[in-house]
Formats: sequence, structure tokens, C-alpha cells
Amino acid sequence: MTRISDAIKQDHALIRRAYRQLSSSNPDNRNPDEFIWVLDRYLMVEDLVLTPALEHHIAQGGERHNRLARDYDSIHEKLLRMKQFNPTDQSFESSLKAIWVDLEPHIREEATSDLDRLEESLSKSDSEALGKRYEDIKELLQRPYGEGGTPDAHTLSAILEMPRQELMVKLGIRGE
Repeated sequence: MTRISDAIKQDHALIRRAYRQLSSSNPDNRNPDEFIWVLDRYLMVEDLVLTPALEHHIAQGGERHNRLARDYDSIHEKLLRMKQFNPTDQSFESSLKAIWVDLEPHIREEATSDLDRLEESLSKSDSEALGKRYEDIKELLQRPYGEGGTPDAHTLSAILEMPRQELMVKLGIRGE
């Protein structure tokens, strides 16, 4: 079974790859939907699984939970902003870089601090249970689009614009 830290680190790798692919592609051929989907799906699942686990299992977890929530809100708002621009616009490029300015330290801090501290506080079976919950919710969000699929632009916009809690209710997902 996959531990929670491994599941999250796998998503970090997916996000980095999607970002590099998008940022290095020719602006005339850019399709930001995969990056937006991979990142937004990760943020939703992290909000439902990792942040409550940090809050309950590590010292100062409540503070870290609040900081992660602020990171989520900031990155989500920047995704919405980026979605407004044509991928050939300079504003698109600026918006993409603004997302990475928030996201890169978020990923680094999670990978080098939060996940280690969380794993130290959990038994192997508890970590695997959290990893399973993480993967199950991720799969539930992915199911309508197939393995590696991305929602169409209209659906992706609706997902991005819907308040997080409303989306989770519609999907039948509860937080911890």
C-alpha cells in the first residue's frame, strides 16, 4: 500500500511535469487544461486529507492547516485568473509564473518538513490508510475523465469556479 507521503510526492511530480510542459511549450500550441486539472485536483484532495491529518497529528498542526488553506486559496485564485487569458497572451505567462511562485515553496515545504513530521507521528498502517483515502478521493475526482484524462474546458471552468465545499457536497465527499 502507498503511504500518504508517497501519494503526495507522486502528485508533486505530476504537477512539476505539467508545469514544465506548459511553461516550455510554444505559446501558440499551449493547452493549460492538463496543468490546471492536475493542480486543482491535488489542491482539493490535499485539503480533504493532508491538512486535517496535519492538524490532528503534529504539533502546530492547526497553524500549518491554516497556512495550507491560505496557500490553497491563493493558488486557486491564480488558477482562475490564468484561465481568463489566452495562452498566447503575456498575461497568461505572468499568471503561470505567479502560480509557480506560490506553488514551488508550498511543495518544497511539504516534501521536506510536513510529510516527514506527519509520517513520524503515524504508524505505517495509519499512513497507508491516509494514502488510500488520498488515492480514493483523487480517483473519484478523476473517474469521469478516465485515466489521465482532463475535463473539457467548460467542465474545468465550472469546477474551478464552484466553491470548494459545494463541489465536495456534490461529489459526496466529506472532510475528516
